[in-house]
Amino acid sequence: MKIGLLGGSFDPIHIGHVSVVEEAIKEFELDQFYFIPTGVNPWKDQQNASNEHRIKMIEIAIKKIQSDKFIGIENYEIQHNQEKNYTVDTLKYLTSTNPEHQYYYFMGMDQAALFDQWKDAKAISEMAQLVCFDRGGYTTESQNLSKYHFIKMKHSPLCASSSEIRAGHIELLDQDVLKYISQNGLYLETMIKDRMKEKRYLHTLSVAKLASEIAESNQLNAKQAYIAGIMHDVAKETKHDEAYELMQKHYPQFIDKPEPVWHQWLSAYVSEHEFLIEDPVILKAIEDHTTASPTISKIGMCLYVADKLDPLRGYDSSADIELCKKDILEGFKKSLQSFYDFSMKKGRSIDPCFFDVYNRFVKGRDE
Repeated sequence: MKIGLLGGSFDPIHIGHVSVVEEAIKEFELDQFYFIPTGVNPWKDQQNASNEHRIKMIEIAIKKIQSDKFIGIENYEIQHNQEKNYTVDTLKYLTSTNPEHQYYYFMGMDQAALFDQWKDAKAISEMAQLVCFDRGGYTTESQNLSKYHFIKMKHSPLCASSSEIRAGHIELLDQDVLKYISQNGLYLETMIKDRMKEKRYLHTLSVAKLASEIAESNQLNAKQAYIAGIMHDVAKETKHDEAYELMQKHYPQFIDKPEPVWHQWLSAYVSEHEFLIEDPVILKAIEDHTTASPTISKIGMCLYVADKLDPLRGYDSSADIELCKKDILEGFKKSLQSFYDFSMKKGRSIDPCFFDVYNRFVKGRDE
């Protein structure tokens, strides 16, 4: 039986991995194919997602592969809690367990060019047929190809990487994998970084952390609060013309609101339509984080107060934060009252929609 193997961190798995597997099965007439997620990659200091999450994402991606052959996951490296995982050990296990199988081990040209630095490279080349594929931006030739008897795939260059995805290139992900990533809050901190200036990015991280802490202290869903916090300003720096067009198209009822608050709706839009976040609690919390609303949820309250009380804003908010952690409803009311008192003192106008919220939660009446 001819078995294909592809090792890696898969942190996360992307459309390039899927494409390579589909083509490999056809080109080499493989009977089966296995992904081998590494537990501890010897080329990397750390993983970003847990073993459980990486395996789940691979399972989701496997369902999309166009092939009638069996495709699975070999968990040998994850199950063996070693300081570092080495391919030679994995192949020794596989060839001793199933000596009748013929193994094809696939890797990108970036790794093929470094293959002479792998542990027991010669032994690996004797246990499996090595196959390489081109990767955009990397060399297409290496003396290692002849030295270790590589076969080169006809597959067009793979132009995707997990590091690019973690940096925000979510278009390189299968849609269902992206949904899983978003609903579990994976990689979001780095995915949104290039969408905003450094000061706002640091504010975003601080708000997400504080919102999740307040939620947890109130026995609420801390993950929902964290994701809402990470995404709450994701559209804040959208250019005026684009923002206006999106507001006209999707939120015409709010287009007369001051432009600085448009981002609460636009950030919810980006979260839903680009990052594929489906959780209505998260989306509603993002929509309510600047102006609040009479129908704000407790998760929404956690985000609202975290945004207002963020320690990076430069004033001592510790007492109000402790109140919010003790009782989010009371903390939310205090935040509304503080905004009202400050606005009155400074003679600033207040949007009429504020009073719908203020009357309900502070005055205890709906008007």
